[in-house]
Amino acid sequence: MTRWSPWLVRLMVVLLALTLLDCGQTRRRTRRKVVARPAPTATPKPAKKPVAARKAPARTPAPMHDITRDPVTRLVTASTSARDAASLKLAERARQELDSGTTEEAFELLDTAIENSPRLAPAYILRARAYLAQGATAQARSDLDKAASLPAPTVWVAEAAAVRGTMFELEGNRNEAIAAYRRALRIYPANQTARDALKRLTGTSGDAPGAGTSP
Repeated sequence: MTRWSPWLVRLMVVLLALTLLDCGQTRRRTRRKVVARPAPTATPKPAKKPVAARKAPARTPAPMHDITRDPVTRLVTASTSARDAASLKLAERARQELDSGTTEEAFELLDTAIENSPRLAPAYILRARAYLAQGATAQARSDLDKAASLPAPTVWVAEAAAVRGTMFELEGNRNEAIAAYRRALRIYPANQTARDALKRLTGTSGDAPGAGTSP
């Protein structure tokens, strides 16, 4: 067998080492090579819907009918006691007497209604009207004060203010009367007592100039 010279053996060893080294670096570069990932596509935000303009709340039209001119018995409901229902019937009969100019009969009916049902504000307001028909302002004031201390529908609260205006008129307090009538219309714009009085006193049925405040 031919013997290799020492220098040739060394040369082959060096070449083999260089070959192995080059292969190792190539593999490392291959592993390190990072495949560029595509940048995530941003999902476009949905366009905001235009905010619908808010509609202004519709104003409730002012009432045109004065309910206090209707029968008082309309206040009777399913929860009204039999005693109160009977008293409201008496008060309605008294109201009819007052409208016809008969105060004595109205007093008798209203006295009975109030005695049987002392917490019915409309009965006191009607009796105050009866007192004013006779010029008795002190008694009318007492009944109006009592009515003010009792629960009552809004329309009757306005009527009490209007009747108080009538009381001020009889006492000669024109400014106080106008203020009371205007207060009645602020509470219930359809109050006929206040409208008629303001038209008579100021020439208008609404916000006419005037001074004073009602107590």
